[in-house]
Amino acid sequence: MGIKGLHGFVANVCHDVHKMLAKEQHITGENYMVFNILSNGEVECSNTLEDELDTELPGQALIYRPARQHIYSVLLEPRKDTQRVCSVVKEWFVYFGNPLHQPELMQPVQLDIPGETPSLRTLWLGKGPDIENQRYSTFLACFHLQDMVEELKALKAPVAAVCCLLMYLLLQVDSLSLEDLNAFVAQTLCLQGMSAAQLSGLQLVQVDSRAVQLGALFIRGLATLIMANSACGFPFSMDDFMPWKVFDGKLFQEKYQQSHRGCSLEELVEGNGFLCTQFQNLKSLICRACMAKNRTIQSRQRGDGFIAEMQGRGRGANFQRAHRTTFAPPYRNQNRGYQWRGLQPYGSQTQPSGRGYRPRHQDQRRRFQFTPRWSR
Repeated sequence: MGIKGLHGFVANVCHDVHKMLAKEQHITGENYMVFNILSNGEVECSNTLEDELDTELPGQALIYRPARQHIYSVLLEPRKDTQRVCSVVKEWFVYFGNPLHQPELMQPVQLDIPGETPSLRTLWLGKGPDIENQRYSTFLACFHLQDMVEELKALKAPVAAVCCLLMYLLLQVDSLSLEDLNAFVAQTLCLQGMSAAQLSGLQLVQVDSRAVQLGALFIRGLATLIMANSACGFPFSMDDFMPWKVFDGKLFQEKYQQSHRGCSLEELVEGNGFLCTQFQNLKSLICRACMAKNRTIQSRQRGDGFIAEMQGRGRGANFQRAHRTTFAPPYRNQNRGYQWRGLQPYGSQTQPSGRGYRPRHQDQRRRFQFTPRWSR
């Protein structure tokens, strides 16, 4: 066996070991999508919660696609010395305009870090402080935040996870505003000191459709963080990404409405001086990270244009849309009707235009629903 053949044999053995480890973690619920990628090169996410009439926000699958492509490159790790190339990953991800008749073929995208991406053997089996730093920096590189290692490490892990996610979202979606950022940061901080009884006792007179969609987008982002964490050898504890640690839907609705009404910082953090200082520090950190990448976050108050819940509605009834101020976006992709800072997607077919893959005779009031699991 020649040198090249030996390298290929070792690479195949390592790949089999990685699959075995991923399978064990998959069975015990310790990883997300990793085993499917390593074993079949195929992943799916056939549900979403989006408003087909809100053209400012792209589909969740499209927003997180650049991060997933980086995660694929970590898992499939091409090596020049073995003449292996990254296989494409078949994605079955639902979004408006994608009928899921066939998978989209996603090409892994290498991380923008000095040298080569650490191998799975290093990330999964290595030990020591240097390896821990590599895991952390590789994780952040999946979200284009490899230059924020020291700043995020100084925070508590769940708060660092939220900051990582918010930075990524703000860099990907131009329509997110300072008011949106304020709402996310305020609810994250206020949540830490609230009991389950206090949260269940929150009463909302009105519900805003955009806040519902942003909440669903945030939760989907936590799933993407979990996927990256699994791929990078667990630089974070899985518990740090659990939704009940960092997000509550009703509390976010309250903070979103307060923020877009122009409430003061003191009101957003419920008069807590310590939280006020934390809020300013986290917001400053996130804004600095965005400015370093030429993203200036604009203020766009949406006022009191909330959606009132239908009175006397029965189970399964829907929300009505109230009038909302329309903002002229700084950039609009005419082919898709939304603003998006992400990379141009790869695919096995042309990106479908528009957001209306659902039947047009469907009741237009039914804008919020989980899509069914699609047969293939």
